Formats: sequence, C-alpha cells, structure tokens
Amino acid sequence: MFRLLVVLSLIVFVGLVGNLAAQDAAQKTRDLVAALDKTKYKKKEKANVSIEVFVDIKNEPVVRPDKSEYSGRYESDGYQLILKVAENGTVAGSGFDSSAGNDKVLKFSLKDARVEGALLSGTKVYEDGSERPFEAVFVNRTSRAGTDPNVAKPGPPMFGIGFIQYENGNTNSGWANRVFLEKL
Repeated sequence: MFRLLVVLSLIVFVGLVGNLAAQDAAQKTRDLVAALDKTKYKKKEKANVSIEVFVDIKNEPVVRPDKSEYSGRYESDGYQLILKVAENGTVAGSGFDSSAGNDKVLKFSLKDARVEGALLSGTKVYEDGSERPFEAVFVNRTSRAGTDPNVAKPGPPMFGIGFIQYENGNTNSGWANRVFLEKL
C-alpha cells in the first residue's frame, strides 16, 4: 500500500512539473510576442511643413504540429539563423548577428536548443567562447504603414522568427533591438 502511494505521488508530481513547464513556455511566448509588436505615430510641424509617419507591426505565434517544419534559413539585414529542428523539438543551429554601432559580424552556434510550442530557447555560443541565453518565437507578422492610421496600407504577411537582442546580452541595461528574421 505504501509503495502504491509513493508511485501515485511521483506520477502526480511529474505531471505537475511538466504542466508548469508548458505554462512557462506559453507565458514566455506571449511576453516575447508582445515585446515584438510595435505601434508608432509621429507628427512634426515646422514652418508650414507637416510630416506624419505611422507604423503598426503585429505578430502572432505559430505552433506547427510537426516541429521539423521550422527547419530552414531565416534572414534579415545583418542577421542569419539556420535551423535544423527534429520532430521531438531538439534543435541544431548556427548563424550570425550584427553588433549595434558597427559592422562587426558575430558568428554563433546554438547549444541545448529546443522548440516548445512556438518558443525556441537555447544558448548562443559565439566564436570567442562567450555564451548568451537565447529565446525567440516563430510568428506570422503583419505590418501597416502610412501617414496616419486611417490611410495606412498593409504590407504582405510574413512568416519568420523574432527575438530581442540586448547589448552584451544584458536585459537590464544598454540598448535593445527588436529583430525579425523572415524564413526564406
């Protein structure tokens, strides 16, 4: 009887821990998607000249039943990420980042990378041996741009991966850059 109680307790504990991990990945996905969204409206007037700019970018997480469908090459100006994703969610990857403020290319490989839902997490290992945690989300991205919200025209929808790049990997200081890499 005691053994049965111990086994049942272990099963319940493992189930709770697994459920908490899934909730954590879902919350991280929501937070990252919200951080990637952007709405900006500026209007400047000077000497009878008026300039208006409106930009609205929205992202929606994409969960694929077959995780290997995330495999491929993702690119944007100064960034590249090449992923090989297994059906079980394990990831092998490499690429390069741009360093803000200069044209230096920083090559990296991914270590201990996994896909849970739409969230990719792992560690970037750079050529110099430094490591930084990495979280990104697979998204469908839509954007509208124009002089104001009423006349903004939608751009084509894009599928890709988005992440926030922080100065020196530090989330508490320095600059932060929203990065979207389109799947090619």
